[in-house]
Amino acid sequence: MEWLFLLLPVAAISGWVSARSHYKKRFSAQKNYFDPDYFTGLNYLLNEQPDKAIDVFIRLLEVNSDTVETHLALANLFRRRGETERAIRIHQNLIARPTLKPSQRDQALIELGLDYMSAGVLDRAEHLFLELLNTPSPPTDAYKHLLGLYQQQKNWQKAIDMAKKIQSTDPQKIGAEIAQFYCELAEQELEIDPSRALPLLKQANQFDAKCVRAALLGATVHIQSDHYAKALKSLAKIEQQDPNYLPEALPLLKTCYQALNKLPSFQTWLKGILARHPLMVSAHLMLAQVIEVESGTEKAQAYLQSQLQRQPSLEGLHHLLSMGDLNPQVLLPLVNDMTESLLQHGRRYVCQHCGFSGKTIHWHCPGCQHWGTIRLTELHFSSFDPISEH
Repeated sequence: MEWLFLLLPVAAISGWVSARSHYKKRFSAQKNYFDPDYFTGLNYLLNEQPDKAIDVFIRLLEVNSDTVETHLALANLFRRRGETERAIRIHQNLIARPTLKPSQRDQALIELGLDYMSAGVLDRAEHLFLELLNTPSPPTDAYKHLLGLYQQQKNWQKAIDMAKKIQSTDPQKIGAEIAQFYCELAEQELEIDPSRALPLLKQANQFDAKCVRAALLGATVHIQSDHYAKALKSLAKIEQQDPNYLPEALPLLKTCYQALNKLPSFQTWLKGILARHPLMVSAHLMLAQVIEVESGTEKAQAYLQSQLQRQPSLEGLHHLLSMGDLNPQVLLPLVNDMTESLLQHGRRYVCQHCGFSGKTIHWHCPGCQHWGTIRLTELHFSSFDPISEH
């Protein structure tokens, strides 16, 4: 038994040595886990140099199947912030890795193409997307991004070709877009050779029978060629296509009926439209113009006055005032009704934080739950910002 007591110190020493060795290995592994650049990156952060810190951490982030999504997310963040050079560098670094899976490489190529589009380098973006289309299983996003790129370039023929390739995914929506592309080509031809615009508009109608723009452009082509009856036939489709666009057709309709000496027929047509769409202010104003030509100013004024009493509108009042002297006893009530209506609709309490609006003040906004953010908005002409087209 004595030899057992002699072994106890040996076992204790052996255990201590073993534990110490394990601790040293573990500490050594932890110590080796941290790259010196990691501390460099931390130092940049502490010194409020985040750009340099991010560059260091990107270098440290090893590219493997587990970190690809992290790289893509980081690059997308850079692109949204407008730092396209960094986004491009990350995506190029991903693509250069031979261990990348085909699906991951395709995604990186798509994102790189979007980087180039964001940077305005459209030819490189197009090259990347076309490269993806030549793969055995082209990603659908490549088609969609190429379509967006061609629209940005206003290359309508290429946009049409690309849209036709993706037509199987959403035929109804893409058909309406293809029709618009054909209309863009037709507008270009209107300035060069109007006769070449009609076949393009026919193509537009084949892809979207409800394309109002094609009907309007077709009427314009026919009017330029003095084919007013054909123009009327084209414009007659618009009510069935979308009656909300009828105001755009009214000036063209007036031109056609005047050229054909058929203003009474136009007056009858307008009355029919107003029977079906009584709130269409532009049709009322056009009818007043026709009445003025056919029956004189007084009858046109009387028609407008009766309409404004039933349906006040700024356009109607402006048109009525432009027609000449009016009886104050008639005019003043109209102006009073108009201003009262404007004030009722214009004076609103609006939250400056979330945009919630109402007719009464709320100290606690029902929309965003903020306190004291709702203000009264007063109607005045300086509040109407001019709309500019670019």
